[in-house]
Amino acid sequence: MPRNISKPTSRLALLATVGVAIGSLSIADSTDAVAQDWPERDISVIVAFGAGGGTDRQTRVMARHLEEVLGVSVTVQNAPGAGGQVGALTVLREEPDGYTILSTNQPDQSMTIALQDAPYDADDWAILAVDIYDPRLIVVANDSPYETWADFVEAARENPGELSVSAVTGGAQDLFGRWIMDVFDLDVNHVGYPSGGEAGSAVLGGHVTANIGDDFSRLNMRDDVRGLLLGSPEPSPRWPEATLMVDALAEEGLEPPTPDFLARYHVYAVPAAMVDEHPERFARLQDAIISIKDLPEYQDFIAESGVEDLSVMEPGENYEENFRLSLEALGEISDLAAQ
Repeated sequence: MPRNISKPTSRLALLATVGVAIGSLSIADSTDAVAQDWPERDISVIVAFGAGGGTDRQTRVMARHLEEVLGVSVTVQNAPGAGGQVGALTVLREEPDGYTILSTNQPDQSMTIALQDAPYDADDWAILAVDIYDPRLIVVANDSPYETWADFVEAARENPGELSVSAVTGGAQDLFGRWIMDVFDLDVNHVGYPSGGEAGSAVLGGHVTANIGDDFSRLNMRDDVRGLLLGSPEPSPRWPEATLMVDALAEEGLEPPTPDFLARYHVYAVPAAMVDEHPERFARLQDAIISIKDLPEYQDFIAESGVEDLSVMEPGENYEENFRLSLEALGEISDLAAQ
């Protein structure tokens, strides 16, 4: 039977509550004499993933605009490896003075903590801002006999072990697939691929029944596939036909740990020590990043990219509860990640 997913009880360390520390810092505070003198030199943004991916591209756009706001050079460096741990450790080795920022994704960072025994904890980090939100999506080819998620579930239950899903091996998409099939009590084969492109091609080529990707990342396949299930509480303008995960689970009498469990959040973070040692810098840096969303050139970029509804650019503390609950739940499903 599927596990109870409505009340996660993990004892893992929770995400830092930096909102209390910075909540008393107004925009006026962030522009006091000390903050105005900062930054005095270049800032580095360390991307925890390889060059050319969505996280890298978005970071470089942000960095270009951050230069305009702060008046210093902002360089972007890639430090991929170990699910994001290499990039995270690169930042933690630097002084927590705001001159080195981590660009990474949730839940990937929480996965390194909950599932990979990372040499850091959630409370070692303070999230400056959340940039892009991209919920998980399950698709099938247009010629698939499964028109809806309910069709897929019925077929999987009637034919245990015969249906299959593809995803990038070992990543959050793969874990989402294993988790959703588990809570629906479906015996489905999971087929891993080294890249999202290959995992997507597998469903188009008829090698697997379905593919697990992300809302926006699967847009390049829109003409050839249809959405079955969207891991979000709100419908997507790109996949209006997809059943919402919260609705599908409600029909089974279940509730996810969060309404968008395991969705991708692109985040910018710094060591939590910065909040204690340089609170005025933290506030200034956070304000600077968030202010980018109001720049006309940035708004044009978001519109041209077609992600207006997925562009967030909000303070990290707005998402603390979501990330905390996700981290707890990850501890409860660690056995799925080991399969």
